[in-house]
Amino acid sequence: MQAMPRIGVALYENGSPFSRDGNVACEFRKQPFAFSSASELPGQTLWVTNVNLSSLIDAGLHRNPKIAHDGYYRTRIAQMSVELGLDNLPVEQRAAILSEILGDAAEMARLQLGLTQYPSYGLAQAVGQLHGPIEPPAGSAVARVAEQACQRYTACERDKTFKNPEIFDFWFPRFAYADDLLELPKPIDGNLKTVPPHMLPSMGQNVGELVDWATQNQLPLFARIKIQGLEETVGKLMNYGAGAQEINRSTDSGTGNYQARNMREWASLPELDMLSQVGDISVLQVAIAEGWSGKGLHLYHSRLSSISYAYGLVAENLWVGLTRQSNPSGRVARTLSTAWLQAIDRMRCLRVAERLHNLGMEIIHYGNGRIRVACPISVRALIPQIALEEGLLYPACLEGLTPYRTQSNNPTHVFQHLLNERDHGRIIRVDLAALKELEASVHALK
Repeated sequence: MQAMPRIGVALYENGSPFSRDGNVACEFRKQPFAFSSASELPGQTLWVTNVNLSSLIDAGLHRNPKIAHDGYYRTRIAQMSVELGLDNLPVEQRAAILSEILGDAAEMARLQLGLTQYPSYGLAQAVGQLHGPIEPPAGSAVARVAEQACQRYTACERDKTFKNPEIFDFWFPRFAYADDLLELPKPIDGNLKTVPPHMLPSMGQNVGELVDWATQNQLPLFARIKIQGLEETVGKLMNYGAGAQEINRSTDSGTGNYQARNMREWASLPELDMLSQVGDISVLQVAIAEGWSGKGLHLYHSRLSSISYAYGLVAENLWVGLTRQSNPSGRVARTLSTAWLQAIDRMRCLRVAERLHNLGMEIIHYGNGRIRVACPISVRALIPQIALEEGLLYPACLEGLTPYRTQSNNPTHVFQHLLNERDHGRIIRVDLAALKELEASVHALK
């Protein structure tokens, strides 16, 4: 980690670090200014840019401790701009709004995690260092199971061709989504105990009965499976295993290579539950983790924190951070708890993705609490109603939609209203009020 007492946003023209004109930066709670190169940005500030990591590497800026890539907050700067409806604003205004939101989020993360420094690569990295799991020894049975059960997102098979579709993300409200995932029990990242077939219901041959047995007995179960067939729609959406943690990898035993994206050898119980409902699955082996780990991280609960955009970003980084290695690398940890969390996330997204597909949208990919769609004009008007029924948010950039009737006691409804109105001033005021609440809560505990 690098000591960074201040934070700011630096927006390069067209997201290019080689741009010399049209670049604008703004430090938290200060005024925006133009800059032509990174050397002109104050050195005692961490500048979160709209440049992806590969472009920073191309420009030689990835080792500059004051420059951060666009995914520093997990949700990319470009995605935030779409969600908040900032893209049509002057760049100076965009930089000012983002610096306020991300500055508040940085302060919230500092208070929540007790940080004295900003992490080098992202907030999820900091969570991983403090609370992340320890990977099992390379070559162990647990390592192989964890690696083959992990899958961060799913890129779907696509066969529809729409004329001028709108491409955007639906997303689950970050606070509520993270709260659910943080409160759910996760398997202990220790040993696995193989269960012989004679100790399983129906000798393990009936997948539905196996899932019911494990669920009723609260068992952290993993199964080695063979997929004989999947229902067509779900099969295309699951598209095993695009988005698997690694594309090519040598086996730990050194016996050769396998393509992770074309395999699904092991599945955790949340995924097995879904598979049992939509396909013909053979269970080849069953193993159970040692037990359940404690919850550990919790969100700060208040009405303001449940609405706050900035605290939602922090909440997302908390649950994602639990899937990161407990070292400075920020890499995904190949552990049982990671596979479990990722499976819960993807299966929840899949359930919604299936409905969106059936309504006529094309699913591009899903995971991490988001579903990206290509929406044809014919079903565009359904977007608010779908979001209402599924508890989703849709971006402010979608114009001309008739919003649903807002219930003032529902945080998701309230925030969607703020997005629809593009009321950035009120969004920032909610963030600031939530920050003050969190600050008072932390000080009260000291």
